[in-house]
Amino acid sequence: MRYLTIVVLTALSIPGFAGTGSAQEALSRLAIDLSGGYAGFADEAIVGHGTFGAGVLWRLTPRLSVGPEAVFMNGPGGDRDVFVTGKLVFDVMPARPVSPYLVADAGAMLHADRFFNGSYWSQEGAVSGGGGVRFNLSPRLAIAPEFRVGWEPHVRIGAVLTWRP
Repeated sequence: MRYLTIVVLTALSIPGFAGTGSAQEALSRLAIDLSGGYAGFADEAIVGHGTFGAGVLWRLTPRLSVGPEAVFMNGPGGDRDVFVTGKLVFDVMPARPVSPYLVADAGAMLHADRFFNGSYWSQEGAVSGGGGVRFNLSPRLAIAPEFRVGWEPHVRIGAVLTWRP
């Protein structure tokens, strides 16, 4: 849990250092994502996890955005995973109220599991890729169903709520 706190606080503090332009210009390029859903890890059987994530995106071009993302996954028993990645989003039709997009990320996965009276921690590289469809609810708020496939082998199905300050 302490790793999740560090990741979230880091992600939330980064916007203060965003770029050298005017404050209005920096705000127009910034987006904050909150996500939630389900992840199924491949094992002898699918091991289901609930997911919750947060990220910050900076629009580099009208179609391309980058930024950090942290996703916490809560599995059965003491099975917990935290993904800390850099995310790249390619928006196919950014000026439209409904737009498909592609997403890819890479970084690290921290895994914890409880065995008997002790716990086990490990970390390894992580990548995922997929896409979704963004529905703009207002000029500042959007929601998007999303699907990703990643390594450590898993599929992720969820929704992303995006706010543009």
